[in-house]
Amino acid sequence: MELRLKNKLRENIISITISLILTLFITSVIILLIGKNPFDIFGIIISEVFGSGYGLGQALFKATPLIITGSALAICFHASLFNIGAEGQLNLGAFVMSLAAFYFSALPAYLLFPVVIILGFAVSAFWGYIPAIIKIKKGVSEVITTIMMNFIAMALINFLLIEFFAVKSTVRTEKIADWIMIPKLSAYFQFFQGSSVNLTFFIALALAFAVYFMLYKTKFGYYIKAVGFNETAAKYIGIKNNRIMLLSFLIGSGLTSLVGLNFVLGYKGYYEFGFSNNLGFTAIAVALLAKNNPIGIIFTSLLFGMLDYGGLTVNTVIPKEIMFVVQAVVILSILSVDKIVNNYFQSKD
Repeated sequence: MELRLKNKLRENIISITISLILTLFITSVIILLIGKNPFDIFGIIISEVFGSGYGLGQALFKATPLIITGSALAICFHASLFNIGAEGQLNLGAFVMSLAAFYFSALPAYLLFPVVIILGFAVSAFWGYIPAIIKIKKGVSEVITTIMMNFIAMALINFLLIEFFAVKSTVRTEKIADWIMIPKLSAYFQFFQGSSVNLTFFIALALAFAVYFMLYKTKFGYYIKAVGFNETAAKYIGIKNNRIMLLSFLIGSGLTSLVGLNFVLGYKGYYEFGFSNNLGFTAIAVALLAKNNPIGIIFTSLLFGMLDYGGLTVNTVIPKEIMFVVQAVVILSILSVDKIVNNYFQSKD
C-alpha cells in the first residue's frame, strides 16, 4: 500500500510538472502571436502578485471562494453526483445571508453569526435537495436539473431584489452594519494593507481540511466514496445509497453558501447581483484538477486566484481574456498529460 501511494505521488508530481511546462509554452506562443513579449507579461504578473502585500492579498481573496466551493463540490463528486448547480446555490445562500445580517442586526453577535450561517446554509442546501430528490425518485440526471436550477435561482433573486430588497436604482441589498463585518487581514497584518482578503480565507482553509478529514478519515466519507465508486457493490454491503446521495448533495450544496461570508460579510457588506461571475463553474474545474482532494483544491484555487488577479494587472498590456485562455490551457493540459502519464506507468507495471 505504501509503495502504491509513493508511486501515485510520483505520477502526480511528474504530471503536474509536465502540465505546467506545457501551459507556459502554449501561453508564450499565444502572447507572441499578439505581438507581446511573454517574459515581460509573466514578469508583470509575478511582480504584481508576489511583489506586494496588496497583490498577494487580492490573489488570496479571489482564491477563497474557490476553496470553499471546490471543497463543497468535492463531496458531491465523490458520490458521483455531478453538481453543476453551485452557481445558483451559492448566490441564494449569499443573498439570504445578507438579508439575515441586515434584518437581524439587533441580535447579539454570538447569536447573529450562527443565524446568518445557518439560514444561508439551509437555503443553499434546499436548492440542492430539489435536484437530489428528483434524481433519487425519478432517476433524472442531476446534470440537467442543476443547470436548470441555476437559471431559476438567478431569476428568483433578481425578482426579489427588484420588487422587495434592492436599494433604489441598484441591484444590491441594503448594507449591513459595520460591526457585523468580518475583519480584513490588513487589520492584523499591515503587509496586506488595501487588499480585500479577510478572515474568511482561514475559514476556507479550515473547511478544506474538515472536508478532507470527513472524506478520508470517517465512516461517512467511506460510504460516500463507496457509493460513488460502485452503487451496486455499496448496496450489497448494506450502505443506504439514496440516503448517502441525498446527504452528500445537501452538505455539498449547503457549504457553497459560505462564499457569502467572503463577499457579503468580509468585503462589500451587501449582496450584489452577479457578484459570483461564474464562480460556481470555475470551482468545478478547480475540484476536478485536484482530483476532488480538498487539500489539492487549496493549491488549485490559489493558482486560479493568481491567474484571475494577474489578468487584471496586465489588462493594460494584453486583453485580460488571455488569462481565461490560460486557465483553459491549464485544465486541458493537466487532464491530458495526467492520462498519458498514468497510462505510461500502468504499462510499466
